[in-house]
Amino acid sequence: MASTTRIQDVVNSARSYAALIPVLGESGWTQEPALTIANDVLQRFLSYGMDWKWNRSYVPSILTVALQQDYVTQVTDLGWLEQGWRIDINNTSNSPTGQGVKPIFTMESVRDLGQTSTQAQPFQLSWIPNDRAFMGTWQPSTVYPCGYGAQTVPRSPIQQFIDANGNILFINSNTLGLSINSPGGTVVTGTPYGTSGLVQPVLPAASLPGATVVDGTVTWTVADPNGIAIRLTALPPLGGLTWLVVPVYQRKPVILTSIQQVVRPIPDEFMYMFRRGFYAKCFEHAGTKNAPVSYAQWEEEINIAVRSGDREREEAVFYPSESLTMNGPARGTLPVGPAWPYSSFDGGGW
Repeated sequence: MASTTRIQDVVNSARSYAALIPVLGESGWTQEPALTIANDVLQRFLSYGMDWKWNRSYVPSILTVALQQDYVTQVTDLGWLEQGWRIDINNTSNSPTGQGVKPIFTMESVRDLGQTSTQAQPFQLSWIPNDRAFMGTWQPSTVYPCGYGAQTVPRSPIQQFIDANGNILFINSNTLGLSINSPGGTVVTGTPYGTSGLVQPVLPAASLPGATVVDGTVTWTVADPNGIAIRLTALPPLGGLTWLVVPVYQRKPVILTSIQQVVRPIPDEFMYMFRRGFYAKCFEHAGTKNAPVSYAQWEEEINIAVRSGDREREEAVFYPSESLTMNGPARGTLPVGPAWPYSSFDGGGW
C-alpha cells in the first residue's frame, strides 16, 4: 500500500478552486499555510480509533525477566497499543529439532496498568514513558542471565537502571534477533548476557540513544528518554517460563516539514480523504461559505472509510468470569475472564 503523493500535489489540486488561490498563492510553492493545514489534516485523520493495517508497527520483541514489570524500548512513534502476543520461545516439544510452531497466546492491551506484586503468566500490557518506568539497581560482580534457551526464566536483577548522569541504561534483548519467526533451536541452557564489573558504568549526560557502555562483560544500551516502555501484568513469575512478548501498535502521525514530502503513511488509495480534508481546511482558512459543508463531507467520508475497514470480523469472544452457581472463579488463582481466558490445562495459568 504505497504512499507516493506529495503535499505539493495536493496543493496543485486545491489551486483549481479559484477561492483557494489567495490562500495557497499563485505559484503553489509557498510553504504556509499549506504545511500547517496538511499537518492538521494528517493529525485529524489518524486520530480515529481505527487500527489501520497500513499504519501498524511492532515494538521490538521483549524477552521477559523474572519479577520485572516494565521494559524500556527505543520506540518513539507509538500512538496507541493494539494488542500483543507472548511466545513460549524456548519450547521445542512440537518437533524433534525444535523447528515447529511455538505456543503463542494473545495478550490484551489496556490503557493503564499499575504496579503489581502478583506473579503469573503475563496477560495484559500497556505503555508508559521510559522515564516513568520502574528501574532496578545496578549490582556489582553479578551475572545478568538471559532467558533465551533456559528451561525456566532465570533470576536476575532488573535489567535497567539510571546511571549517575541520568541516562537510562538497559540490556537490549532485541540484539539477539529473536522474533515471532525465530526457530529457537534445541538449546537447553541459556547463555548469560555477562557479569557486571566492580564500578557502576556511566556515560556522559544526555548520551545519544543507542550508545553503549561495557560493564565487565555486560553491554548496556542507552534508551531514548522520549521513548516508551512496555508494562506487563502479571509479573513473570520465579520458576515460570521465559516469554518473548511482541506488542503491536499504531504509529502516531509524523510531523510534516516540507510541502515536498510524501504524505506518509496514508496510502494512495486513501488519498482522496486527505485531499477532501485539505480542501475543507483551506475553505475554512479563506472564510468562505463552503467551509462547513466541505468539512461535513470530509467527516462523512472518513466515517465511511472507518466503517468499511471494520467489515472484517473481529477475533473477539465472551468468557464467563465465574461459574453459573456464582461460586467464584472457575479455576486458578486469577479470575477467568476476557483478559485471562487461559487455565492451567492449556498453558496459560500457573
